[in-house]
Amino acid sequence: MKRFIIIIITFTVALCCANAQERLFSDTPCEYITTDIQGNVFLARGSNLDMLPADGTKPLNYSEPTYGNIAQVDAGIASKILVFYRESGTITLLNSELYPIGNPLNLFNKSLMTVSLAAMGNPNKIVLYDEANQNLILTDLNLNILSQTHITLPGEFHPTDMQVTPEHRIALLDTIHGICLFDFFGTFEKKIPIPGVKAMQLMKDQIIYLKDNKLYQYIIPTASSSMSIEEIDIQLPIIKRFHFFHNLFYYIDDRNIPYKIDL
Repeated sequence: MKRFIIIIITFTVALCCANAQERLFSDTPCEYITTDIQGNVFLARGSNLDMLPADGTKPLNYSEPTYGNIAQVDAGIASKILVFYRESGTITLLNSELYPIGNPLNLFNKSLMTVSLAAMGNPNKIVLYDEANQNLILTDLNLNILSQTHITLPGEFHPTDMQVTPEHRIALLDTIHGICLFDFFGTFEKKIPIPGVKAMQLMKDQIIYLKDNKLYQYIIPTASSSMSIEEIDIQLPIIKRFHFFHNLFYYIDDRNIPYKIDL
């Protein structure tokens, strides 16, 4: 049996000064924040999705109240931004200008009644998590099932977040079990048994995660390396979600106010 060694190392990031922190959309609370590969920022609040372009031009907005509140946004593929409405079982794909691509996708029409999480696998695949059946499902863009993996873990498994690095890896976050990793085809890779994780950001070879209001960097081990965890030393208020993009750190505080910090 392989034995993993956890190495805790402090990884200091200098927080320059108070004026390095900028409030985004100062009068608008939000529940979800992410970026695309170009640095455009996406903020979800209720049924509204706002995009703050990286070049500083006028923000864009998409809203479709008939689908309910936005539960998840995946902007990992800038040309196909996935917006998931859990209440209505609806997925909408948007282009880089926030215009819908084709018709909305209805999960209920495909007998996918208990999907709790959704993300883009690549430009032609969607990844779903069926909470009631504990299945990780890959579909095409018409929600036709390509493969599914049943997740068997002791006790209940109720992930609160799912993220994908296209063509590479899938991560599911459960606050009790920790983080479970799967390859791009949905095959189970490993479980990172760190309970109490509140939020994460999956990258190609690492995961940044939030626990006890501290950020940690987990280096995904290769066959020849040990597991290591580094604490990222940033003075934080109480935060609920976060996202790194190059030298920028975005987060939502406990009042649902979004901020940007230039590191």
